[in-house]
Amino acid sequence: MLKEKYIENIKETSISIANSNIDAVRLKNDTKTSLRVYKDGIIGVAGAIGKYNEDELEKQAIEGLEQNIPYPYQLSGYRKENVDKRLEIIKEEELVSEVDKFLCELKNNHPEFSFSNKINLKETSTRILNDNVLDLQYADRGITIQLLFKHKNSSSLFDGFIGAEERKYDRNLLLQESEIILNTFNNKVNLPKNKKYPVVFAHYIPVNKLINDLSGKAFGTGSSLFSNKIDEKIFSENFTFHQSLNPQDVINMPFFDAEGVVNNDYRCTLIENGVLKALYTDKKTSTKFNLPLTGSSTSFYDGVPVVSPLNYKIKESNNTLKELIGGDMAIISMMADGGEFTPKGDFATPVQLAFLFDGEKILGRLPEIQFTSNIYDMFGNGFRGVSKDNLLPFSTSKFVVMDLDVSTI
Repeated sequence: MLKEKYIENIKETSISIANSNIDAVRLKNDTKTSLRVYKDGIIGVAGAIGKYNEDELEKQAIEGLEQNIPYPYQLSGYRKENVDKRLEIIKEEELVSEVDKFLCELKNNHPEFSFSNKINLKETSTRILNDNVLDLQYADRGITIQLLFKHKNSSSLFDGFIGAEERKYDRNLLLQESEIILNTFNNKVNLPKNKKYPVVFAHYIPVNKLINDLSGKAFGTGSSLFSNKIDEKIFSENFTFHQSLNPQDVINMPFFDAEGVVNNDYRCTLIENGVLKALYTDKKTSTKFNLPLTGSSTSFYDGVPVVSPLNYKIKESNNTLKELIGGDMAIISMMADGGEFTPKGDFATPVQLAFLFDGEKILGRLPEIQFTSNIYDMFGNGFRGVSKDNLLPFSTSKFVVMDLDVSTI
C-alpha cells in the first residue's frame, strides 16, 4: 500500500465594499488535507479541514478502499521541487487603511459613481508528497481587485468593473487605470458603420467552447468539434494555446496538478501554430482514450482526482497592440455577459460595456452592442494575435485581438 498527501493552505484578507466604503473585513486561514491510499489498483481517500489526527485520517482512507474505486495508474514520483513566488505586496495590517485611502481618492475624483464588491489579498501554499519519492511544494501571494462601479443615474445593478490580479500593488497606478475607464465611460460615442471590427478583449475572452471541446473525454467519445482532427491545422498559424501552470502566467495556482503531474516548463501545448496537438487529460482519461497525459486533474480535499480544465495561456505575438490593430478603428470589450456557442461553434454575445479605440487612444463608450462569429473564424482567419505590450497602467495582462461581426442592440 502506498500513501499520498495533498495539502492546501489559503490565507486571505477579504475586504467587502458597499456604497464606496469598506463594509466588512474577513480573515481566512484554512488548511485542507487529502490523504490517499493506493492498493491493488484501488484508491481510498479521506479529507480533513484544519487540525486532524494522522492515524484516524489514515484509518478512514483505508476504509475507503472498501468502496472499490478503481485507480490502476502509475503513481507520480521521483521528483522533489519547491517553488516560492511570494512577494511582499503590502503588509496585511496596512491593507484596510490602504484600501480606504484608495476609495477616498476614487470617490473624490468621481462622485458620480458608486463602488462595490471586493479587494482580496490572498496567499496560498500547496504540497503533494507520497511514498513514491514525490515532494512538490508551491507558495504564492497575489492581490485581486474586483471593483464594480455604477453611475448614480443608471438603473443597472452595475455598469462596469475595474479588475486585476497581480503580485504587486501601486495605488497611483491603480487610480490612473481607474481614471481611464471611468472618464471614458462618461464620454459616449457612436458605433461607426462598419460591420466587422478588430475586437480587443481586456478581460473576458470567449474561449469556453474551445476549452470544452479540447477535453480528452469529449474528444474520445466523439462529442468534440475536434474529434478525429489530431495533428490537423484547425486555426490560424498565429494561434498557439497552452495549458499553463507556469507562475509567469498564473497566480496562486501550483505548477503541478492534483495527481502530482508536472509538465515541461509547467506548460502543455494543446494547439501549436493552429495545429491540434493534444487534449487535456488526467491519468484516467489518458489511459482510457490512449491520449498523451497533460496533467489536468483537480480534486476536492475529500475526493478522487478528476479531469478538469486548468489555466490556459494564448501565446503572445511579437507585435504591439497598435501593430495588431493596424490603423483600423477597433473596439475594446470590457464587459460581455450572456454569450453562447452553439454545438457547431457559432458564437454570439451581448456586450454591456465596450469602448471605441483607434490603436493608441480610447475614444469613448459605445452603446450596447453584439458580437457574432464562429470559433473557426475567431481563432482562424479572424485571429490577429496577443499583444506583447499593455494598454493599462496597473494591469499586466495582455490583450487578445480578433475580428468579429459587430452590431448595435
